[in-house]
Amino acid sequence: MAVQDEWIKKLAGTVLQAARISFFVEKKRKLILKGDIACTHFGLSGPLILNAAGNVADLLHEGTVTAQIDTYPQKDIGLLDKIIVSVFDKHKNKSLKSVWNNIAPIGTGRALLPLLKDIVSDMKVNSITKEQRRQIVDLLKTLPVTIIGLMGYDRAVVSDGGLSLEEVDTRTMRSKKYANLYITGDLLHINRPSGGYSL
Repeated sequence: MAVQDEWIKKLAGTVLQAARISFFVEKKRKLILKGDIACTHFGLSGPLILNAAGNVADLLHEGTVTAQIDTYPQKDIGLLDKIIVSVFDKHKNKSLKSVWNNIAPIGTGRALLPLLKDIVSDMKVNSITKEQRRQIVDLLKTLPVTIIGLMGYDRAVVSDGGLSLEEVDTRTMRSKKYANLYITGDLLHINRPSGGYSL
């Protein structure tokens, strides 16, 4: 999926593991998925995103599609805040930028820290207020994404459509209409999840 957000492109090659992504149309939540999300030079990828592409394509016809990525879906806001307090307590006299990698998901620090609007990365963690800490929690729980489209047929990995299974004897994969014609694989109209050996 192509995105507008530069922070994702800066993380090309990074995987947000066990994340949750929520898709919205005109700020109304339409789809929630959990799994690994690969960041690329154009946007988002990986099996989770490939499997959602058809649904997101439909959403793009409804209006502006945005998303939020929760990098810590297994932790609620209160628990994540306690973890951050614990990190700050251990490193009271250090700057936020020097402890940020202890808070942010692995490999994301350089791209996420600049997204904090009212917090300077050079601030000592012992001077960060409760409200500012909440901004950090909110960022890690609701990373903003604007979807601008899919990658098109030139870059497509998965396609949908094909011959209806009603026209095939699924025991032999032989056409019911034409003798000695066998149909398998992507020629059939099967929409299955990608991953493993299946794109």
